[in-house]
Amino acid sequence: MTLAFPKGFVWGAATAAHQVEGGNVASDFWALEHARPSFFREPSGDACDQYHRFADDVAILAALGLQAYRFSIEWARIEPEEGVYSQAALDHYQRCIDHCRARGVSPVITFQHFTLPLWQARRGGFTDAAFAENFARFCDQAAGRLSDFDIACTLNELNLPIIFRDMLVKERTSERARQRLKVAQEILGGSIEHIFLASPPAALLDQGLKAHAMARDAIKARHPHVPVGITLAIQDEQAEPGAEHLRDQRREAFYGPFLDACAKDDFIGVQTYTRVVVRKDGAFGPEPGHPLTVMGYEDRPQALAETCRFVWDRARAPIIVTENGWSGEDDTRRCAFIREALTRLHGAMVDGVDVRGYFYWSLLDNYEWLLGYEPKFGIVGVDRSTQRRAIKPSAVMLGGIARANGL
Repeated sequence: MTLAFPKGFVWGAATAAHQVEGGNVASDFWALEHARPSFFREPSGDACDQYHRFADDVAILAALGLQAYRFSIEWARIEPEEGVYSQAALDHYQRCIDHCRARGVSPVITFQHFTLPLWQARRGGFTDAAFAENFARFCDQAAGRLSDFDIACTLNELNLPIIFRDMLVKERTSERARQRLKVAQEILGGSIEHIFLASPPAALLDQGLKAHAMARDAIKARHPHVPVGITLAIQDEQAEPGAEHLRDQRREAFYGPFLDACAKDDFIGVQTYTRVVVRKDGAFGPEPGHPLTVMGYEDRPQALAETCRFVWDRARAPIIVTENGWSGEDDTRRCAFIREALTRLHGAMVDGVDVRGYFYWSLLDNYEWLLGYEPKFGIVGVDRSTQRRAIKPSAVMLGGIARANGL
């Protein structure tokens, strides 16, 4: 039996500029990667050199049968100094859009994916009282000079620092962490909270949500017919019997305000990788004995459908799965993960959950932030000594699903 997806369902893959382009020298993360000592395992360097190989990568994506590519435009390239815009960078991203069009691929743009221009980070990042205005101005300038893209995401995983906060607090307690923190603060000219991933909750709920709303309106003013939304990091939060109230508290703290604020957007981008089980003593994490990915979290493809059900019940807004994927070397397991995730997602859609597209993370094995190049999420491998691409069986499988629009 074929599990058919609705006509018009969008099948794609995703990347982020800093993780694949290389040489993003005007950004806060580039500066912190090269600190000594650094929180980052290794610097991004040339990454996947997609800044020069975009056309080739889109050709691969199109040949596989995928219909859309979600990529980000880099604020630090476009506005390397406050108020100074690079026409060359804007021309580059217009060529990226044009390469997509030439291959029959729908361009989906994210306007901010974790990184900030170093000047904005030194002003306080999301804690800067002018952040929302600065970001909206950037979005207005970029949207005003770019054309022919189909979907826009304002901010990537705006809520993620709240989920990470406990881990980051623990990370600061060791002597080595204190040394790295001191160096990072010198580079940033202030608190580590100047970078997005360490932004305090108050800044995300104030400047972050304000920045999303202003950016959405700026993009809409330039492109009234382009759907605009935000992407959120949402785990499948479950509870052992008797801990449901603790799970609900986590859901409210991590997701509630963001879903409420964005419920009237054109869509909500759902980004799910795993499940977390909350226990009665307040502890949380993978279910004991359950397989883990190399990222250390539960290998749970079913989590995607459960997350989409939760988001639909809470927000009643159209959903696009803007990220979902499996990290590891075993591509056979990646294939099984994708099939199971999509099978369960189809079941949720049959039950009435309004999901309009699926973007696998990631098109390429890329730079995984603090963890460097070790984690492998891609359906296309990258030999970083030669930048040669290697199409994995999972890529062919996903392309076949996209061509058939079903399982």
